[in-house]
Amino acid sequence: MENEPFDESMLEIIEVRDGEDGSANITIDVSDEFISAYKLKTGKKRATKKGITKYIEDHLRKELLEKVKKDV
Repeated sequence: MENEPFDESMLEIIEVRDGEDGSANITIDVSDEFISAYKLKTGKKRATKKGITKYIEDHLRKELLEKVKKDV
């Protein structure tokens, strides 16, 4: 995605657990390079688990919406 601070090589999916309701919990390991890029992109001095989680969720949501729009 354009202007994003990372590419997929900065993330490693450790585990995906499916929920009974159709949801999924994904455990992701992020590289130090990702953390530096995240802080630069967001202007934050610290990278928190909550902030990184929200950032990745937002990124995935945008990617999925773009894919759905292309498929329609």
